[in-house]
Amino acid sequence: MEDIKDKLIPNIHFANDDEEEFNEEIGNTRKPTIPSIRQRNSQIHALENLDQIEEEEKLNEFRSVLKAGGPKKGVTFGDGVRKRGAMASRIPELSSSNSEDFERFGDSFMVLEFSEGTATETIQWVIDKIRGRKVDGGAELMVRKEPLTKETQTLILHISATQMKFLEIADDMGFMKRTKTGIIRNFNVACLDDFFYDEHMTLEDILTPADRQIIIKHALENIRASEREQHIPGTKTQLYHGQSIIQAAQRVEIITNFYSLHDKPKLRKLRHVWIKPTKEQPIDEIRDYFGESVGMYFSFLGFYTYALIVPTVLGLLQMLLSEETETVPFFCVFYVVWIKVFLELWKRKSSAHAYRWGTITMTNLDEPRVGYYGKLGRDPVTGKVTPQYPKWKTYVQMYCVTAPIILFCISIAGFVTIFQFYVESYLAEVFGIDSYIMYVPSIVNAIYIAISTIAYDRLATYLTDKENHRTQSQYERHRVNKLIVLEFVNNFLCLFYIAFILQDMKMLKTQLMMQLIVLQFVQNVLENLLPYLKKKVALISNKLFVKSNYERLQQAYEEYDQMGILSLDDDDLRIVRHKKESVMEEYNTYDDYLELYIQFGYVVLFSSVAPMTAFWAILNNVIEIRLDAYKLCSFFKRPFARRTKNIGAWQLAFETLAIISIMTNCGILYLSPQMRELANNVSSEAYAISFLVIEHVLLGLTWFIYKAIPDTPLWVRVALAKADYESRQALKRERTQQCFVCSNDDG
Repeated sequence: MEDIKDKLIPNIHFANDDEEEFNEEIGNTRKPTIPSIRQRNSQIHALENLDQIEEEEKLNEFRSVLKAGGPKKGVTFGDGVRKRGAMASRIPELSSSNSEDFERFGDSFMVLEFSEGTATETIQWVIDKIRGRKVDGGAELMVRKEPLTKETQTLILHISATQMKFLEIADDMGFMKRTKTGIIRNFNVACLDDFFYDEHMTLEDILTPADRQIIIKHALENIRASEREQHIPGTKTQLYHGQSIIQAAQRVEIITNFYSLHDKPKLRKLRHVWIKPTKEQPIDEIRDYFGESVGMYFSFLGFYTYALIVPTVLGLLQMLLSEETETVPFFCVFYVVWIKVFLELWKRKSSAHAYRWGTITMTNLDEPRVGYYGKLGRDPVTGKVTPQYPKWKTYVQMYCVTAPIILFCISIAGFVTIFQFYVESYLAEVFGIDSYIMYVPSIVNAIYIAISTIAYDRLATYLTDKENHRTQSQYERHRVNKLIVLEFVNNFLCLFYIAFILQDMKMLKTQLMMQLIVLQFVQNVLENLLPYLKKKVALISNKLFVKSNYERLQQAYEEYDQMGILSLDDDDLRIVRHKKESVMEEYNTYDDYLELYIQFGYVVLFSSVAPMTAFWAILNNVIEIRLDAYKLCSFFKRPFARRTKNIGAWQLAFETLAIISIMTNCGILYLSPQMRELANNVSSEAYAISFLVIEHVLLGLTWFIYKAIPDTPLWVRVALAKADYESRQALKRERTQQCFVCSNDDG
């Protein structure tokens, strides 16, 4: 081991504990064996032959049908079923216990649904693009249509790809995968054997289900219009050179549904473990199925929930010592330390996830996002022809349209806040201050906040779309920033008014607890009940009110058969699954992150006044983890997997709340009558300066914690250094070999 450290990782010294952590995280290295290399090479060779044989058989079968007078009604092309099955049986990695059609076509990773009345010419052009050759601008994907039945409304396509196509695109996209040496490096099809780090691995194990979904979506969205293709055939929809054809078809509703189908066996297995309260969250399995973005969210939720144990214990101690007001500043300091340590430790945990998941080297130099539009021009960095949109137009939209709308929403929130106190004042005069009816305005305000949160989310999305930001990271950052401003004012303006204008700490505590409990209850009901009801209502409506287009579609389906569009089997389970899943709601992590952001604000902003907020937060989160797991596995479409290395702009949002919490808690202590009583003999100027000094000391303490805790664990830094060293050594060997070959040629 010492030899390896000295040779492979110079200038890095291991402590014994760090060495054990490194070995534990990346696993023991394993040298490739000759049998394993031969086995993998034979598998790849068989795969390539299999794809060629399959395509030839499809073509021959299609030609024979055409010679016989064209496809007849109900004919389904067989895909070279029998011979392919025989070939697959010789390769264990290609065998499957599923139906014969699953062996031919594989899983459906994407479903496309065309609108009713779409021209056959349009459909044929889109399908030719999807399954066409890459050199001709196609994606080289596999396409199957759902068979015509009495319930069929329109053409529905299922999209998949061959094993080799998945691996090729993963190589092109720069996926990072674990190797035999234990490091994570860029996937390379030419060195495929390096990525079989376990002797029981098969070709299918290299890529996760989420990886395959990302690959299919990437391949579809990167079918671009050529210079000659200025419109979608059969329509008046204009195209510009380089535009995403699938996105253009979605925008004009040629494609009305574009989503990923669930893999029910894998989903049931995941849900069985995930929803059990006594089990730890299977984060890696969540990531494998739903992708890094969803996996990172649930990891953050679990880590944050565990971290809430500290302020919960502190809150209990503070309640027991509430009579001794001199202990409040002491607890305030502890809250500040906890907040910053929690956020810094989460950075380390997210870095560990990002390394294991192969996303740690992702940069912000992304290509233009799919929804970005503008005139085509040459990118000054990459030299590629990409859409270009004047930056000044984005700034005009941001400052002349977005900013006034945000200010207007803030004004409405301020009016609602002030109006609430007028109502409370009136009720106090009529019914008395101790009447239960005094809680009504607070409850109504909390419900208003929960409902307006949904409206603000849609507003932030709409405004950010109009701003037309170039990259996905810019888009997400600006959208999150809008949500932060709107929700901060919407949720916390009332509390700031009570704390620093009315200076009523008893009312502040009541209002805070009321908003927190009611808001969490309402959000949990909306999050879980609405998707369930929507799914049930949509399924019943389809059965009762949707009319069959069977007779109108008969001729169209005969034309689709003549195009060579193969069909799924009539009894294929994916047909039933599509009917159920197509009506489900789409899931994204924005709403859940926003809910945590608001909850975190309630916990930290006024922790010195209401120390038990952390207890109610942890109780809510323990329940929500399992509810979110159940709803995601039962009531939502499979979300599009998205690769990420951290929680993005939300990290800054939480850190901003941490800084604001220092000022709010110091301000509350400054206004506290008990603290003023203790400082009777101190002048008002000295009293104010002392709190200003305390505030700056606490800010300095957070900066010290930020510097003292590295964002990346040592074992991750070591692994990255090792990967860099091995890459440089491989490049050196390659150059040496080239020089040797050149010298032999000259000789």
